[in-house]
Amino acid sequence: MKKISFLVSCFFLFFLVTPVFATFSFVSQGVWFSDNDAFAGDIVKIYTVVVNNDFAFFSADVEFLNNGSLIGTTRVVDLPLEGAKQVWIEYTLPSGEGSFTARLTNFIAKNGDGSVVSISSEEVAGFESERTYTIDLDTDGDDVGDIHDPDDDNDGLLDSREKDLGTNSLVSDTDGDGLSDKEEVDRGTDPVKEDTDGDGYKDNVDVFPTNGGEWADADGDDIGDNADPDDDNDGLSDIDEKGLGSDPLNSDTDGDGITDGKERDRGTDPTKVDSDGDGISDKDEFDQGLDPTTSDTDGDGLDDNVEIKDGTDPKKADTDEDGLSDKEEKDKGTDPLLVDTDGDGVNDLLDLFPMDATESADFDLDGEGNNVDTDDDGDGLSDIEEEEIGTDPLLADTDADGLNDKEEVDSGTDPNRADTDDDGRIDGEDENPLQADSNMLKRIVQFGAIGSFVLFVLFYSVYYYKRETA
Repeated sequence: MKKISFLVSCFFLFFLVTPVFATFSFVSQGVWFSDNDAFAGDIVKIYTVVVNNDFAFFSADVEFLNNGSLIGTTRVVDLPLEGAKQVWIEYTLPSGEGSFTARLTNFIAKNGDGSVVSISSEEVAGFESERTYTIDLDTDGDDVGDIHDPDDDNDGLLDSREKDLGTNSLVSDTDGDGLSDKEEVDRGTDPVKEDTDGDGYKDNVDVFPTNGGEWADADGDDIGDNADPDDDNDGLSDIDEKGLGSDPLNSDTDGDGITDGKERDRGTDPTKVDSDGDGISDKDEFDQGLDPTTSDTDGDGLDDNVEIKDGTDPKKADTDEDGLSDKEEKDKGTDPLLVDTDGDGVNDLLDLFPMDATESADFDLDGEGNNVDTDDDGDGLSDIEEEEIGTDPLLADTDADGLNDKEEVDSGTDPNRADTDDDGRIDGEDENPLQADSNMLKRIVQFGAIGSFVLFVLFYSVYYYKRETA
């Protein structure tokens, strides 16, 4: 319990000084505090009361002193006869013993008509009031003064124990190393030495404060870094990390969410967040099933980040499976997400006009779609003319004789018959396709006779063989 010990026996100290003249007197009340349980360092109000017993009006400065030194002043103005005025100042309490004094100076007395009455300090009764004090400290702020507190710094060590250890009972961390005296005792370190083992690292940051050869344990495996071959426990030895350029004290050097050891095993660079430079971190590529060692996982000519932005699948070269790679579709302007961009029923691979729903084919490759082209096969005959003569408007050489349909019409040969004159030679190879070649007929007859003889001999040989073996 907070307590201020006073050397006076009563709460208020009243005193009267016999006035020089019996016709009047002045009374000043004793000195007291706003908080009688305050400790040294607390800000309190120091009060007194000024009483006017003799003058119509009385004014004066009220000075407050501590051990004879002025600590504050306030003023009472025109205090009426038989009036009392409580006055105060704020003050930070000191520790130890002493006395506070309140006194009146610069008096001004007035009659009822306001005229000033000459007055001296000798004519003012009781112009000083005094209070002695003993104020305790509360070092640890536990509301128990140091005089009665067994642990003044509240560090967990009794003052008597701190005396034996040589620590400061008023300072929780005697050596200023960031550990309380009690924590150091519990850890086995010296509370009066900031670096118990003398390795250059304060006890509060030294993981091995009593081992001069170790002070850090980056991976928390209870093996000091100096003795640990893998300080960050990432699966890579410190020597290997040095060779790779990664940090042996940081399990994830590039901060991409993958340990350096796993990056080495997967072929990525532990010093780069994005090993292949495609704009996607190695971690994200692993999570999405992409290859973090190449910017183009599916090899379609588009970087993975471009495909993700476009909405195509970076793991499939042909997202819509129409036979065109995503890169080819992007170059052509077709939609790599649609098999049939123009919706004409012909997929983009086969559609010569994939952006035009009204066209899909161009048999003569003249740049005009068949639907608008009047001569689809480009043989010189319009489609209407070909329909009339019975030729195929989609084939330039309907009978495949080496002459296009227009040439045959112009020369008088039949575009629907490969050998108009039936002489055994197709029109395109026949010098006179409209007249049979007699020599050719003779050769055909000769070849026919020879063929018949060969067949006869063959059949007779088979017959003879079977008879002889029967």
